[in-house]
Amino acid sequence: MKYLTAIAALLVFSAPAFAQNVDLGTDAQREAGRLLYNNKCAQCHGLSGDGIGPGTDFFRPEPRDFTRGTFKFRTTASGELPTDDDIRRSIRRGMPYTGMPPWPQLSDAEIDNLVYHLKTFSDFFSGPFAEVTALELPDPPSISDESIARGREVFLENQCVDCHGDQGRGDGTSAPTLTNSWDLPIRAADLTKRWTFRGGNTRADIFRTFNTGLDGSPMPSYEISPVEDAWALVDYVYSLSRDEPDYSTYATSMSTDAEIDISAGTDGFSSAPEAFFPIVGQVIEPGRSFSPGVNAISVRAMHNAESVAIMLQFNDMSPQTTGVNGPDLDVPVWPNDTDTTQAYSDAVGLQFPTSSGGAGLPYLMFGDSNASVDLWFADMSSGESTHYVGSGSDNITVDGPDVETWTSFDDGQWTVIMKRDRVVDTHAEFTDGSFTPMLLSVWDGFNRERGNRRGLTSWTYLYLEPAETESPVMPMVWYGMITLVIGIGITGLVRRKYSDQVS
Repeated sequence: MKYLTAIAALLVFSAPAFAQNVDLGTDAQREAGRLLYNNKCAQCHGLSGDGIGPGTDFFRPEPRDFTRGTFKFRTTASGELPTDDDIRRSIRRGMPYTGMPPWPQLSDAEIDNLVYHLKTFSDFFSGPFAEVTALELPDPPSISDESIARGREVFLENQCVDCHGDQGRGDGTSAPTLTNSWDLPIRAADLTKRWTFRGGNTRADIFRTFNTGLDGSPMPSYEISPVEDAWALVDYVYSLSRDEPDYSTYATSMSTDAEIDISAGTDGFSSAPEAFFPIVGQVIEPGRSFSPGVNAISVRAMHNAESVAIMLQFNDMSPQTTGVNGPDLDVPVWPNDTDTTQAYSDAVGLQFPTSSGGAGLPYLMFGDSNASVDLWFADMSSGESTHYVGSGSDNITVDGPDVETWTSFDDGQWTVIMKRDRVVDTHAEFTDGSFTPMLLSVWDGFNRERGNRRGLTSWTYLYLEPAETESPVMPMVWYGMITLVIGIGITGLVRRKYSDQVS
């Protein structure tokens, strides 16, 4: 009997290995894929596909280890291998906001050859579970306000808030402790930025993610029934984000005659236009941040005759309000940051050229010896700002006027408002109708960013709307009418005079 059991088990587990539908490519295709992989992919994923290449230490999340046969983005059930089309799609599209770029320039044949070579890294692709079938997923129904409202309830019922936070900003109570299957830190997705979703950002993509899960990550597969509730959850998540980031090239400061009271918080800026900027890691000088903790920042601004106030908002997984921070703190050459005894607070900075003169912009790394910058630095540990002048990363001194500051953290979002006089001798000035160069920096304390390790924008601009002036139309109308009346009167007098002479 035991022999029959053993034979039966052998047949069960070995039969799929001989399935005819598993396409491993030809020797020539796999060799072509190997050459292409070594040229394009091995720098990050390693020659042996184990995720350990020369660039591995510079990426968060780390490059995929193909030898484990574990793939996040699939159309197959949880725990199964991806289909060839799944791998093709990941190569072609890349992974937004990671070190994995898209490869649209590769031909279909080159993509196929890469797929064949990637499958040689894991025996799973030639083993008993190699033959997989994509799940049949329904077409999305119409989205409605009712489905979004029900989706909010499903979101709470399934404890999505534990990781993604109440407003979906990736700040759940479990978020700071999340790790993947290899005990490496991993961040919950910020659901308010749909354009960053690596598995796709359509409603169909989100539905697929719920049903398949992300293998190797804390994101499980969900079997939500009825299916209407599953689509309601999709609709709610979809509603948390606009379609595209619509990144700006400059911010506009709204003119007002009223006193600017920054203690009113966000309410005081509700009518000011929003500008949205991407944040990238500072990778130019030592202290580099290849994976900054913040990837975008919102700007609103107002000004009156005396002062200018700028409100900054950005999402943050974990508010750090203790510890120290500063633009002048020393930071070891990345990634050798092994001393974790010192905590670092969150911080944000606004940078402007100290002088409006000169042919070009100051060096973005806190200015240079030829052109310094004013830096308004807000430290969340104190809720106060310090005014610095920088002439380079190694030459930053406290100098300049006071900067009034207001800070708040709510549901995964920092709000920081900084206000300063528009005109200060020997410092940056803000003139109506002008474009003042501006650069923003963010230090994520949880990510141990400080000094030169930070996220930043490129140079952008702050445009100050001119104060409202009286329209010239009505005075012109009045002057025109007076001129007309005078002209008619003079004409009448002249005609009467010469009319008497003629008669």
